[in-house]
Amino acid sequence: MSSGPLLLLGLMMVLCPERVSPAGVFELKVHSFSSPRSVCVAGRPCRLFFRVCLKHAQPVVSPDPPCTFGAALSDILPAEPGAIAGSSPVRVPFHFKWPGTFSLIIESWSAHSAELSTENPENLISRLATRRRLSVGEDWSQDVHLGQQSELRYSYHVTCDEHYYGDSCSDYCRPRDDTFGHYTCDPEGNRLCLSGWKGEYCSEPICLPGCSESHGFCERPGECKCRIGWQGRLCDECVRYPGCLHGSCSQPWQCTCQEGWGGLFCNQDLNYCTNHRPCQNGASCTNSGQGSYSCTCRPGYTGSNCEIETNECASNPCKNGGSCNVSVYSCMYVFMYK
Repeated sequence: MSSGPLLLLGLMMVLCPERVSPAGVFELKVHSFSSPRSVCVAGRPCRLFFRVCLKHAQPVVSPDPPCTFGAALSDILPAEPGAIAGSSPVRVPFHFKWPGTFSLIIESWSAHSAELSTENPENLISRLATRRRLSVGEDWSQDVHLGQQSELRYSYHVTCDEHYYGDSCSDYCRPRDDTFGHYTCDPEGNRLCLSGWKGEYCSEPICLPGCSESHGFCERPGECKCRIGWQGRLCDECVRYPGCLHGSCSQPWQCTCQEGWGGLFCNQDLNYCTNHRPCQNGASCTNSGQGSYSCTCRPGYTGSNCEIETNECASNPCKNGGSCNVSVYSCMYVFMYK
């Protein structure tokens, strides 16, 4: 089989939960049987067997076929009390919801050969036909039939097969730990998830505590895998626009610039003066946008960043005997009075 049909089968098993028919077994145990009619034939051992027939509930139970709920035969037994009392129960399996009320027919037959045959009506020793009500359970119900042809003491019960539960054996629960479920079953047939799993069929892993329900997921218990656009241990951090330098995001692929930054990648310094303080020697700085600036130098300095010191007094700017002060670039005059 190619991988395509196998994959489709697996998908159907996930989408369509297991559907199974109810299953159980009706068991009847004969404790004693006696009849004035002889079951022995001259020259042959005295042997007999029992036939159990289950039918739907009838106001007047008809012994005629069919046995709508099923039928079964016992082993061939010696017609001795000890052999009958020690015989195995007669089992009638079923694959439907146990109805609770049913018709029961128990027949005893002479066995003149090694074959279990109910064809010859002359071999029928006795027949019991009755209507009964029986709930599912391990306990045996005791009963006795006293008739003109026989005395029959017996008990019976109905139980669910393994993995079947409920009053009608229609609840199914089989422990599993595979792709389609991770659970055990309680005594009532309810699914109990194994550690780390949740959901109706215990097929949903429990992610790492704190993992974002919106932006994270997991394929195994304790994981936290991020969906596209999210990152971090708990998948609660958005991924910024590629190349975003001085920005943040509240949704994936955003680049919201921090104060003082601009541009598509938030890489353009809009407040260069404050962030870099390029102007020297006490000069004042003015932002001109797009990462540019200008410096206004104090007297005695020049250059783009006012980094060059100048000597304004070198050219002797002061006239008439004035002295030049470099620090404040001013001329001082001394007047003499006679």
